[in-house]
Amino acid sequence: MEYEPHIRDMLTTLKRVAGAFKADGVPFALTGGFGAFARGAPPSRHDVDFAVLPEDAERALEVLAKAGLRPVDAVEDWLVKAHDGDVLVDLIHSPADSPVTPAQLARATPLQVDSVRLPVMEATDLLVMRLRALTEHECDFSGPLATARALREQVDWGRVRAEAGSPYARAFLVLLHQLGVVGAEHSGVRHEPPQYAAGHLQQALAEDPRTAEQGIRVRVAGDDVYLSGSVSCPRRRDRVLEVARERMPGRRIHDELSVVRFDGPVREERLT
Repeated sequence: MEYEPHIRDMLTTLKRVAGAFKADGVPFALTGGFGAFARGAPPSRHDVDFAVLPEDAERALEVLAKAGLRPVDAVEDWLVKAHDGDVLVDLIHSPADSPVTPAQLARATPLQVDSVRLPVMEATDLLVMRLRALTEHECDFSGPLATARALREQVDWGRVRAEAGSPYARAFLVLLHQLGVVGAEHSGVRHEPPQYAAGHLQQALAEDPRTAEQGIRVRVAGDDVYLSGSVSCPRRRDRVLEVARERMPGRRIHDELSVVRFDGPVREERLT
């Protein structure tokens, strides 16, 4: 596969670091943007991240220095850094005061990245690490959102909710629910009882000027909403579905509506 030059340089560095760690026996796992890339997300455009144990961080940095990389001072105390030309390598050992553990490295999966096979952090651990990094001053959801969308089938969302912890992580899970990436059971969003939700949607369909439909039947089952009944034309059905999606964000709307065509032209009543 062809990559733009900057991405190709980062992949070359990735392989160089992985080879050095393997040769010296340093336990590690690929994480961050390229960890997500190895599992199906778009490639990182910033740096190359590896997870190492806290007790191995300085040794890992020395290994990279012997391999020709240039160690640099890091202001943060939860990682160490090195440069390979213009490419920055982060060795993360204690993100958000949560040290990398042998169990996390043991859960890493050997995957092929470009032309090298190396351990890649488990999807759930990878996302938890990203969400723990969210703070009041570092609260950009765009990166984690791309990762969550790409890895949604690989992630144990119950574990993410239990382990990520912070209010920023909880807000992110609510966002994922609103976007339909995860169900309510993983977002922490409490739904009202199904019968009340159905009644409120029926009322909205009757009162919203776009629909004003009295005869729509609504059934709610978990994250699924079933709409049945008759409408006078396809356009009115589209409006019913539009209102239902607005009122039930994050839920799946099932269209079981029938369009009943009457003889002669159909006049659309204007509501004032």
